[in-house]
Amino acid sequence: MAGVHLIIDEDDYLVNETAKSLYGDGTGLEVVDSATSTNAELQLRDIAEVDMSFSTPPFLDPRRVTWWKNVMFLPHQGGGAPSADVKEAMERFAKKVAATPPSDSQMLIISGPKLLKTSVFVRNFGNSARLHMQAKTGARAQGEAAVGRVLAFAAELGLEFAPGAAELFVSRVGTDTRSLRSEIEKMRDWLGPKERRITPAAIGEVTSQGVGVEPNMWSVTDALGVRNLAKAIDAMRPFEGETSFAVSMTTVLEGFFRQLAELKDAAMRGRLEEATSGMTPWAARRNLQFLSRWRLDELRFARARFAALRERAVTSSDGVGDLVVTELVRACGRGGAR
Repeated sequence: MAGVHLIIDEDDYLVNETAKSLYGDGTGLEVVDSATSTNAELQLRDIAEVDMSFSTPPFLDPRRVTWWKNVMFLPHQGGGAPSADVKEAMERFAKKVAATPPSDSQMLIISGPKLLKTSVFVRNFGNSARLHMQAKTGARAQGEAAVGRVLAFAAELGLEFAPGAAELFVSRVGTDTRSLRSEIEKMRDWLGPKERRITPAAIGEVTSQGVGVEPNMWSVTDALGVRNLAKAIDAMRPFEGETSFAVSMTTVLEGFFRQLAELKDAAMRGRLEEATSGMTPWAARRNLQFLSRWRLDELRFARARFAALRERAVTSSDGVGDLVVTELVRACGRGGAR
């Protein structure tokens, strides 16, 4: 596919995959990488190099592809603007491309993390450039898209996720596609040729937490749900330095035991389906797995203890952090409600 293409996305894996889908086997490919061009002199040098590559027709190869990648200084909101000389050179180059668009044997690809679609740079291209730009989405939409990608990666490698495990995998790794791909491949190697199913247990054993991914309190409640005291305490450690630790942790744990107690009671009354109707399938399955580990009196006792501890934390958090661990030990101990 000839022409001019602007690929804009902060996920460099998706940028690279989009570019590869355009240029194919790489015949006639010339790359100008601006990843380290942090001053006007280097940026002007890159623009001149891209201009020369774009202006040179194919010679020995049947086509010529110029890929200007990692252009961090494309015009965008919320970032430092390039110098006036760089800005003028970029706009002039865009106007030149629009006036002399590439032939059927040429292609120009420009990629970077951000771009202001209403900038003069973009307007100077006119209709000569095709924009491949990921729409900004909320965290939930990004998470759903990431789940779709890991399911596809797993299928490509002959793997499958247990119910709810793909969501757990993404929540641990994050939404960066390169990291997701790497962790899936690591999982394949760890499972070996005979095991094809990715379970929550395997994710807990193998998968690394993504850079910038904050620990989630569900890791505490998940460990508590299966009465794994050591794992619950380990999962709680990253939160202990927070000023609101005592209040937030006791609130989460009181709510966790309250919900399990309600589900346990509903199960004993034959109304479990009704009680789980408002939950996502994954959350419902996870909580139902926990129920078999707990008696109803244990759950109610733990809920009451953490409710009282929360009230104490609200008025004075001194010493409450240590008491959280004490109550975890009490709750996880068999017969702790007696």
